[in-house]
Amino acid sequence: MLVSLGFTSAAFAFAEADNSTPSKDDYVVRYCVDPDWLPYEAIIDGRHTGISSDYLKLLTGYTELSFVLVPTSSWRQSLELLQQGKCELTPMLNKTPKRDQYLLFSDIFFKSPNVLVSLKTQPFLQGFEHIGQRTLAIPKDYRLVEYIQQFYPHIDTVLTGSEREGLEKVAQGEVDVFVGSMFSVNAYIQQQGLTSLKIAGWGGPEDELRLGVIHSKQALLAKLNSGLAKVTHADHISIYKKWHNITVIEDIDYSLVFQVLGALGLFILFLLYRTISMTKYNLHLTANNKELQKLQHELERKNSDLDFLAQHDPLTKLYNRHYFNQTFLNDERAYRNNCVSLVIIDIDFFKAINDMHGHAMGDKVLVQVAQVLQASVRDGDVVARWGGEEFVIVCKQIDLHGAAELCQRIARELSEFSFHQKIKVTCSFGVAQLNEHEAIQACFERADMALFKAKQSGRNQYCCA
Repeated sequence: MLVSLGFTSAAFAFAEADNSTPSKDDYVVRYCVDPDWLPYEAIIDGRHTGISSDYLKLLTGYTELSFVLVPTSSWRQSLELLQQGKCELTPMLNKTPKRDQYLLFSDIFFKSPNVLVSLKTQPFLQGFEHIGQRTLAIPKDYRLVEYIQQFYPHIDTVLTGSEREGLEKVAQGEVDVFVGSMFSVNAYIQQQGLTSLKIAGWGGPEDELRLGVIHSKQALLAKLNSGLAKVTHADHISIYKKWHNITVIEDIDYSLVFQVLGALGLFILFLLYRTISMTKYNLHLTANNKELQKLQHELERKNSDLDFLAQHDPLTKLYNRHYFNQTFLNDERAYRNNCVSLVIIDIDFFKAINDMHGHAMGDKVLVQVAQVLQASVRDGDVVARWGGEEFVIVCKQIDLHGAAELCQRIARELSEFSFHQKIKVTCSFGVAQLNEHEAIQACFERADMALFKAKQSGRNQYCCA
């Protein structure tokens, strides 16, 4: 992308500080990206695309700088060109001690969690400390390699050329677990149809993405940070919505619906929004009390909206995985002395529905199944969308027998429900009751294994752990 801009007053002030008159080339910045890291960034048909591309377009408008892509074939090549000074900037990466040797970093402008991915037949791991003797795949040259080497040196790691390669190794059984960014992991799973994979836990520290500038271009940092400060909340939301649900065109000329888990992403944007709002607050402390009160009321209204979005699945409007983890897995003491049963539900042959009727119809089926589940449970029960075609029900004050009757009732309601285009929908159920002194996570894993047995036994049935 090359955009020519006239010199602004800020540009002349910059030139005066350097005691020289800038030429047009002083405002042209050569940059490199990771060519295979969608939705964050990629190079397709020689053009830069992805989230970082949209932020550079904003910075072009908010600064006098122009950005010119230096194409590369891998992230390693991009890092090498940055070290050689042939690239002056990279728009989206984490800060590490190793990269500090040749890069200076801007303020953080985008955050995203890292997740562990395994086969659906594997138990939920929650974090690195539960990997044990399993092999872990990590893309080489990623910040997580340094993190694992420093804090978990005992883990048996396998370095891969890309996140795509790592996910394929897990799907093919060559390694047990993969760790990568949540947004790009979900993109690759959807693109490649890797329906045998699931998110099995958190993968260390979240990504705190910044712009990186080589040391000789240190003067760019002030301009870049000034431009980032001008990026509005509406700009952030617009970029997120654009890449939240996208169709990616591959070289073999076919397209698949690309989705990511919206709930956690919205929660991250909520935190980002609060940071931006506090910055704006500091800039307007000298405003009169009436204007300050108006801004406070607007902030409270938007926070209320984002609180709802952070806890609910944007498609089905059920509670999301983040809410489930925070409410049940992270607060076991509240349910220790209560009779609690867990039901994990998986829509049978959902991929076939998507393949035959399209992903848009698949989304409608998910919404209708959610309606059936919500109508079948009691007021005190909690229904959550775990991810993809999987749902979880937490039944309070109900034993294993009662939970089994609930599964039968839901199966009957599904058989009588009129789905779009008269599609026949059935589900498999895994049921477990929380035992005395048992961790809720352990109960969840027993229910997950019961679900696996129900599917192995022919689907459209329930199995009790």
